[in-house]
Amino acid sequence: MKNIKIIAILLFALSMQFATAQKVKIKDNIAYVDDTPYLKVSDCGMYKEDCSISNLEGKVIITIDKLPNQAKPGTYLQIAFKGLNTSIELNTTMSRIVKLLYKNNAIDKEGNLIPENVKLIATKYTREYSLKEGDD
Repeated sequence: MKNIKIIAILLFALSMQFATAQKVKIKDNIAYVDDTPYLKVSDCGMYKEDCSISNLEGKVIITIDKLPNQAKPGTYLQIAFKGLNTSIELNTTMSRIVKLLYKNNAIDKEGNLIPENVKLIATKYTREYSLKEGDD
């Protein structure tokens, strides 16, 4: 009987984890979180040079540059938060960046960056791959 209670508690906790997960979808250069428009994203295809994230009014708030590093597989990106002198480097995708911004409440309702929360993101996720190009 004790095992059944433990299993029930674990299943409940796991179901709550999935219930609070945000669904991020990008369609027509608009990032949606749980089917609500959140940000505008540029098409950051393999050969595109301009890559950015804007608020819904079109003001660019984040620029994204690809970091060439042939020694390490994957796409490493430098994500720069405009006006905050803050950037991070991640091996990630656009939808993961949007989810990261949403989960960390980095953008207010008016579409502006929240400096304190951006600094927390930088503290949590900064990995300087560009400085480690020769490392194996």
